[in-house]
Amino acid sequence: MAIDAVSLAAKALDGLYLRSAALAHNLANMNSPRFQSVEVNFESALREAANVGSSAVDVLQFGFTAGKLFGPGDERREDLLLVDASINAMRYAALSDLIGRRLAIASAAAGAR
Repeated sequence: MAIDAVSLAAKALDGLYLRSAALAHNLANMNSPRFQSVEVNFESALREAANVGSSAVDVLQFGFTAGKLFGPGDERREDLLLVDASINAMRYAALSDLIGRRLAIASAAAGAR
C-alpha cells in the first residue's frame, strides 16, 4: 500500500518539532554542572513504519532519549548545537513548504473538476 506523501511529511514534522524542543532544552541547560542532553531520533522508525504501511505511520509516536551526560569540565559545544538547530529548522521549513504545495495542487485539481 502506498503511503500518502503529505501524511508521511506531516509525521516527519512531528519528529522535527520534538527535535527542536530537545535542542532548545540542550541549549538552555548546557552550562549546568551535571547536564544530560536529550535527543530525538525518528528517521529510522519513520522509514520502517512507511515500509509497513500508512496505518503504521499513523500510530507512530516519537519521544526523547537520553543523550550524553556532561560532567564538570567536559567540553560543551554551543556552536554545534546551533548548527543542529539550524539544520532542523531548514528541514522543518522544507517539509512545511512541501505539504503546502501538495495541498495547493490537490485543491486546484479539485476545483478543476
